[in-house]
Amino acid sequence: MASELRPLCLVLVASIALADPLVGAGVGNADTFVSEGSKLFNKKQYAKAAEQFLKATRANPALPQTYAQLARAQLLAKELQRACYAYRVYLKSVPDSPDRKKAAAESDQCERQVKGLKKPPEDPTKGFVDQRAAFFTALDAKLLLGPGSASDTLKALVRDGFLGPELGEMAQKLGAAATAEAESVHKRALSGEKLATDTLRSARPLYQVAQDAGASAADAKGKMAFLDGLAELSEKAWKKAEAHFTEAAKLDPENKEYVFFKGLALVQAGERAEALKVLEADLKDDPRTAVLRAALALGDSPVSGATELEKLLFTTRYPPEK
Repeated sequence: MASELRPLCLVLVASIALADPLVGAGVGNADTFVSEGSKLFNKKQYAKAAEQFLKATRANPALPQTYAQLARAQLLAKELQRACYAYRVYLKSVPDSPDRKKAAAESDQCERQVKGLKKPPEDPTKGFVDQRAAFFTALDAKLLLGPGSASDTLKALVRDGFLGPELGEMAQKLGAAATAEAESVHKRALSGEKLATDTLRSARPLYQVAQDAGASAADAKGKMAFLDGLAELSEKAWKKAEAHFTEAAKLDPENKEYVFFKGLALVQAGERAEALKVLEADLKDDPRTAVLRAALALGDSPVSGATELEKLLFTTRYPPEK
């Protein structure tokens, strides 16, 4: 089963890594998008302006005025169905606003234009109710990755043009759930629990889903590298594991466990002397370093080994005061 899941995890990693952020700061700066959209609108480049306003609604779904700007740009770009939808989102978001009366009149005009078409374009909101329901069902079931998952459904909603403050709320819930699941894997692994390789590899796409949903953790990169290293270690890919642990230790120098696992990878690769150098540099007083030191000394000579073993036993019995 694990061997079947690994290719799936790798596909998920590749697909998510190549995906653009969906919602939040990762999309960009909302104010910058609005400024660029306004410039394009004033130049009567309405379709391009609409693209910028749309990005602004993704970067910060909580800004209601952006929906009105998007609607006006889409209306003038002859994207009537989408313009009418954006107007409805705006009017729902602002029950009281100085611009509301004007936007309501423009919305009515938009709806009349759509009704006057001989062949109205397909309503982009047609599947949103079912997609939203599917999102929350998947989220409640903690189905966060893969086909039919909460992340997959949120991507579909963004792709299909779903708008509104609710999009930000949904992304926030997904980001929190994905982060919690990934953090649980990291915590269990760091505590010494032996986890299946596919479980270790699931953390990276989970962290990346959280990032795409605007919930990136500051130390997520180091944690991803560490868990990738453990996965490689479990598959006896010592050099790859060492590289991941080196990256993790560099990204999070405060977490000395990453250094220990780098040393462990070197030991497994047969480079015990190099492993001791690594541990001596950052974990000099760690009992595990003393064990490796004693093991190496035993390999050199019985006398040296006995001396190091005596030191180890003494410091274990009488640890130095801190």
